[in-house]
Amino acid sequence: MSEDARRELAEIKTQLTALMDRVRELERRIALESRSGAQSSPSPQRSTEPPLRVPPPSGSPQAQGHEIQSLERALGGKVALYTGISLIFLAMAFFLGWAWTRLTPEGRLALGYLGGFALLGLGSAARSRSESWFVDGLLGAGLATLYLTHWAGWERYQLFSFALAFGLTTATTLLGVGLALWQRSETMAVVATIGGFAAPVWLRGDGSQNAPLNFFGYLAALNAGMLAVAAWREWRWQQTTCLIATVILLWGWSLTGYKTEFRLLTLGFISLYYVLFALAFLLPDLLRRRPTNEGSLILFVVSSLLYLPVGYGLSREAWGDYPGAFLALAGLVYLAASWGYRYTGDLPAAVGFFTLGLVCTVGAVAVQFQPHVQVVLYSLGASGLVTMGLRFHSRLYYGFGIALTLAAAVMLWSVVSEPIRAPYVLLNEHGVAWLASLLAGSITLHVLYHDILTQPSAAVDSLFPRQALAIMGAFGVVIGLAWFSAEQTLYAFELNGFKNAPAAHLLVSLEWTLLGTALLVGGVQQAIRALRLMGLGMLALTTSKLFLYDLGFLQMPYRAFSFAGLGLALIGVAWLYSRLERAQADNPRGGQASPS
Repeated sequence: MSEDARRELAEIKTQLTALMDRVRELERRIALESRSGAQSSPSPQRSTEPPLRVPPPSGSPQAQGHEIQSLERALGGKVALYTGISLIFLAMAFFLGWAWTRLTPEGRLALGYLGGFALLGLGSAARSRSESWFVDGLLGAGLATLYLTHWAGWERYQLFSFALAFGLTTATTLLGVGLALWQRSETMAVVATIGGFAAPVWLRGDGSQNAPLNFFGYLAALNAGMLAVAAWREWRWQQTTCLIATVILLWGWSLTGYKTEFRLLTLGFISLYYVLFALAFLLPDLLRRRPTNEGSLILFVVSSLLYLPVGYGLSREAWGDYPGAFLALAGLVYLAASWGYRYTGDLPAAVGFFTLGLVCTVGAVAVQFQPHVQVVLYSLGASGLVTMGLRFHSRLYYGFGIALTLAAAVMLWSVVSEPIRAPYVLLNEHGVAWLASLLAGSITLHVLYHDILTQPSAAVDSLFPRQALAIMGAFGVVIGLAWFSAEQTLYAFELNGFKNAPAAHLLVSLEWTLLGTALLVGGVQQAIRALRLMGLGMLALTTSKLFLYDLGFLQMPYRAFSFAGLGLALIGVAWLYSRLERAQADNPRGGQASPS
């Protein structure tokens, strides 16, 4: 705790003590008056107690004095300490340079160890007399000096064997962890963690390239110990240091020491590291039966996003024809964990696991299947998520359903942008993608329509209004139906050797006319203005096609048939609207059965 916080806490305690004394005095006076039974109230007496201390305003001279005093303590305390430690390091470096020709290597190492243990002794002696930041500074400087001396004995003077240097480094790391637990100092734990992870860097002469098992085993043991301490004390910065240091060491090793024959060994140990990090981040809160800490959850998600692409890259060859199996299995595990956390009431963790599960599932589909199959799976999955979100009133499922709908739309566009290759009608790449999208969109629209009727307002509307989603979905379904019918009709004639045949374009116009009429009739029967407007829009599009394209392309008798069919359809539209106006006139208060 900083000095400013301690001072503010002491002032608060003083004010609370004074307030409690005033309350006790008032209670004593009330009790005396009730026992005396006096007829007249006693004359008021002026309290002799000192007034309560009120913190001075921020702009008063007293407050400015406090700020100056805090700045003075910071400059005279932490800044002076860290500057002094830096000067000691520089002095040691200068001294070692000066003593290069005057002391033997053994003497230089002896001075290094003497200085390191002297700093540790001073820090330990000051533990009960000084602030924690001062003790941490001395102890951290002592540990850093010992690590530096180990490095000099191994790398600079070649006086230590690999085993001796490794043993001394391990002992110093254990000493640092012990001092951190004794001092209850996360700063000391971070220093010890950095020293432990730095050992493979300066001990690179043995092992990391020719014996990766030793390197991986050391990282596993070090992470297990450090993460256990960090999880016990709930030291987030130490956990973060372990994660960053592990990533840096593995990345550096992959650049210089990775070989193809190490693939499975690397995958196994990286998976082990990931399990250790996951347990350290999530298990403490789970055992204490409390919601997962936000910082721990962020670290878990970050470590997952680092592990998944590496694990996929190392394992895809082992799966052969099923490269997406790794991501699919990971997705199932995450989704199962999300369901379990949802039952425990830990919503943040459930959201995190569900997000990872959905990302893995989408990734597995992307690497395993062709684009048109991806559209099928994404569309149906999005419809299912939206339905679950409405059914369980979950913004989580609803929101991810909308996101997956956008992904399906992007994949659909990429599919229909490519030419059709399969010599089948409807069952080609475009047809399968369109059918799945239209089916999923129709299911979503049906669920949205009934949900809006049963409850006009819902919690999911704060994320994305259901009415807006329904309108966008209906518009997309209508456009999709028009595109799908025209494309597959023309392709069917092309497969039979009648490319750009007049009958094909006549049939497309007829299909669009029927689609617009069906939408209009449905909108009238269900009293849904949006459907009626889309039906009119479809008929307007057909009319535009008739005059702008068919008129110059079609010959007799196809031109007459096209104009006659659309004319009859428009007459039927007029008749429907006349009936609709008559019904509204006869029942002016009837209203419509659904929102317009």
